[in-house]
Amino acid sequence: MKIKIKAWSKTRRPFLIFVSKIALLTTTYDAVQKVLPAEVKGTTVHAEDPQRIEKVSALREGKIIFLITTTILERGVTFPGLNVLVLGAEDSIFTSSVLVQIAGRVGRSIHYPTGDILFLCQMVTRTIKGAIKQIMFLNRKGRKLLG
Repeated sequence: MKIKIKAWSKTRRPFLIFVSKIALLTTTYDAVQKVLPAEVKGTTVHAEDPQRIEKVSALREGKIIFLITTTILERGVTFPGLNVLVLGAEDSIFTSSVLVQIAGRVGRSIHYPTGDILFLCQMVTRTIKGAIKQIMFLNRKGRKLLG
């Protein structure tokens, strides 16, 4: 994880790190900050965060490079050139459909049609396998539609 996060920060392209619980936001943020240079800025966001709109805008505007988030950003947001990491992807909050939606944040720009989606887990569950299978199917279908 450390190597990937460092590589992402060097590209200056945005990235999201999803966690299963609000209680994990600060701990995860602190761990990420320890491996990144001081000039790489990010923050945390969740559904009850009164500054959530401003924080998402800051990522979109390039004022920060990363957000550590709960599933609040699983759908409905687009950031060009995005990479995504799901920590504890085996947690029950991350259903197959949630993981597919999270993965759908990546590659949503014509200028950056690809990106990384990583599921970090202690064990690969049926849910994760199902999500990966569906993502691969959707990607194949998309490639066929594009020619």
